[in-house]
Amino acid sequence: MMSEQAACCYRKYLRNTVLAQTLEERLQDDDGWSIVIRFYAALQLMNAYLLDKRNVSLKLDDTAHDQRKAAMAKCPELREAPQKYRALKSLSEGVRYDPEFVCAPHHREESKKLFAKIVAIVDPKIKKT
Repeated sequence: MMSEQAACCYRKYLRNTVLAQTLEERLQDDDGWSIVIRFYAALQLMNAYLLDKRNVSLKLDDTAHDQRKAAMAKCPELREAPQKYRALKSLSEGVRYDPEFVCAPHHREESKKLFAKIVAIVDPKIKKT
């Protein structure tokens, strides 16, 4: 059974997933913000999984992402999800922080592929608990 804190993160993951898709559909030139929202959906999904793991420690107020990265490293069952997560994080940072970044359709497609792979690995593990 999922803890209340993990369940809250899971609900945020679901809402952000819908929000990213809705933004992309309604605003064809969103300057990449759907990618950012998709990253935050992945972050919340990862939080939902890691919060209830006994062999890791995760504090949600760690905004530097260091704890999450260390926690993911302790979960070999996540296979390549941490690598995909870091790639999606990097893409979202380009949108947020690089003034010269120009979001193109291939960036959105790449974010969707990375996100789908993360979800395919992590979500079934959450639903098993």
